[in-house]
Amino acid sequence: MLTRLIALLRGDIEAEASESGPFERRQIAVAVLLLEAMYVDHRASENEHAAVTRLLREHFGLPDALALELVRVAGERYAEVLDDWEFTEAVRVGFDAGARRQILTMLWEVAYADGDLARLESRLLARLAGQLELDAAAIEAARAAAAARSGLIGNGG
Repeated sequence: MLTRLIALLRGDIEAEASESGPFERRQIAVAVLLLEAMYVDHRASENEHAAVTRLLREHFGLPDALALELVRVAGERYAEVLDDWEFTEAVRVGFDAGARRQILTMLWEVAYADGDLARLESRLLARLAGQLELDAAAIEAARAAAAARSGLIGNGG
């Protein structure tokens, strides 16, 4: 763990590009951030759990069993760290701006999945959007797309 942290601080992200097992580092990073969006309000609903698994399955083209395994692996990583910087940095470096916007849309979908956008969720997503280096237009487009998919357009999103 300390070796990974030192490599990250030196900016040697590429050395951490892959994990052992079937998942790339950046896939695990996306999954961890989705879990963080689910847990930030201390109320993880069944709808949020289902959304996380579905979004990972669809985004990465994974079969159900692998999507569930990715959630399990991400849960272990999420429990190991105190800060999400490592994961946001892996996403920032590992994906282009368009893909980062899609990932932010996924994060908003998780936040909207329980039908109640908590203030903690909104603050988390604003912070992550900044760390992912997305501009205001991309941030609003991601939020609007997630609200539309969640059926929240028309009632304040």
